[in-house]
Amino acid sequence: MSEREIHTEIVRPARSQVAALSRLPVASILDALGKTGALSHCLRLQTPGLVLCGSAVTALGPDVTVRRAAIDLAQPGDIVVVAAGGSKERACFGGVTAQHMQSRGLTGVLVDGMVRDVTELRRIGFPTVARGTTPLNYDYPAGIENGAVNVPVIIDGVRVSPGDVVVGDEDGAVVVPRAQVDAVIDTVLASAAAEAEKWWGRRGQSLGAVQQLTNAGYKII
Repeated sequence: MSEREIHTEIVRPARSQVAALSRLPVASILDALGKTGALSHCLRLQTPGLVLCGSAVTALGPDVTVRRAAIDLAQPGDIVVVAAGGSKERACFGGVTAQHMQSRGLTGVLVDGMVRDVTELRRIGFPTVARGTTPLNYDYPAGIENGAVNVPVIIDGVRVSPGDVVVGDEDGAVVVPRAQVDAVIDTVLASAAAEAEKWWGRRGQSLGAVQQLTNAGYKII
């Protein structure tokens, strides 16, 4: 990761592509990616019933000024990914910032760390994925000397590059590399159609699992 760099231009998928991903379950997206790109189960949707989906604008570190620079550079339909190092000691995002982001057309935030004002985040309907909540926030500046905007960041071993699409729902969150967006959409839709046809044909029928286990050497008693 490059520190002390601010990249003002990123390449984004089309908004229609992002919208298509927002309608797909995270679990199905992950299957289409070959089980890669899943963020840690510790990163959970803090705003139940909402879906996080948008092109990633990245902010390295928890500092408020770095995060504000990312917000300033973000465009409608983007989300901000705050690579705050996974700290559970202090929050680095809250309701006031969420309201401002929402006023600029940003569609959510992923914080590799803690957030606060979760009641407000839910009230305004701002999709938020984070490790948890705490009322204790940072005293700023906080690591401003090592920050960066729109550089690739690593969260729990998963690389998030600016312009990748992050999708989060009740199951968890997944990173879709920008170059794979179209292929993922096509694969998920095709798989869903095939699964629906398969299970429609099996309605009311035995799945044959007992016989399969018998063939595998199980003793049926």
